[in-house]
Amino acid sequence: MKNNIFRINLLAVLALNTFLFSYGQFPEFKLSEIGKTGSTMLGQCILVDVDKDGDLDLIVIASGGSIWWYEYVEADNWVKHKLGDNALTDKGAVAFDVDGDGFVDLIAGGTWYRNPGDKKDEWQRYENGAIIAYDNIAGDLNGDGYPELISMSPQDGTFVYFVNLKPEKKWNKIKVGDGVAGGIAPNGLGDINGDGRIDIVRSNVWYENMNSDGTKWTMHKTLSFVNSQGAFANSSRVFVADMNKDGKMDVVQTESNNVSGRVAWLENVDGKGITWFTHPVDYNTGQDLHSLCVADFDNDGDLDIFSGGGPMTGNLYKHCYIWENIDGTATKWTRHDLLSNIECFNAVAGDVDGDGDIDICFVTWKGDNVYYLRNMLKENKIQK
Repeated sequence: MKNNIFRINLLAVLALNTFLFSYGQFPEFKLSEIGKTGSTMLGQCILVDVDKDGDLDLIVIASGGSIWWYEYVEADNWVKHKLGDNALTDKGAVAFDVDGDGFVDLIAGGTWYRNPGDKKDEWQRYENGAIIAYDNIAGDLNGDGYPELISMSPQDGTFVYFVNLKPEKKWNKIKVGDGVAGGIAPNGLGDINGDGRIDIVRSNVWYENMNSDGTKWTMHKTLSFVNSQGAFANSSRVFVADMNKDGKMDVVQTESNNVSGRVAWLENVDGKGITWFTHPVDYNTGQDLHSLCVADFDNDGDLDIFSGGGPMTGNLYKHCYIWENIDGTATKWTRHDLLSNIECFNAVAGDVDGDGDIDICFVTWKGDNVYYLRNMLKENKIQK
């Protein structure tokens, strides 16, 4: 009888430990270097399945116009491929299938590069007539099932480009509004007012998509969070998501080009994008938060926030943080310090190794390093 009681108690302890690990312990992240580009001042990077082998690869663009993609083989083995040169962009780039052949292509400002489908072949370069972009994002703004290109720069403004039926020719464009030094990436798209059309969030304003073809836009100055003064006024990273699970699209922001950027999410109170309530996440980072990833990093069913210290960081040491969503409604947060003294620029998140948890990749602005932060949630759970 005593042995049976001991076995039952042991099973109960093991079950409790499994529960606490799965739901109470935040995962560790393992840093490894993907490689070096050989070129500094790196811009947007993109996690996407370039070679259609079922896993995510990483595309990296340099501010000077060179582009590479890193083929994922395993966590500590990435193969570097040259994608192209002479990209007509500042830092912006995005990937989607431009020509409908089933392979994702690369769009970088005023240029796009056709994926040849065979990794041994060269990517063909075309000019699409778009602006030299600080930020590029993409989404289906007219409901036709194909993405449009959204480009922004502080000099030229914010534009939507519609891919031509013959994409080798210049793409049609619509000007949406003014631009800032960062304010629509990585995910400034969502149905803000609940009318079924995708709107654009640009830092301190949002643009309402007024008709079904995405050609008419109205600006709403109802967002007020980011710093509005100085050379980099209204510079932020933006992510549209339903943070409190009420069915309305909210806006997460980190202040970029800032010596001590703040993190907050703006609750879409009325579901119309008119009344917002700002929820502070962290107002004392000491970091230039030139990255923003919003994902469920601990697999507990709610959205967490990642960012890291960029080149203008005022703190002596640069840090990468995840703010854990504690209560599931995004009103209580715990900050986890993942890395110190490594610059983080334009991070992206996705399940790189296909194990069911969300990993992070990022680049450096002042260096040529490309990094992989592997989420060890599943690996450590198996070991337990």
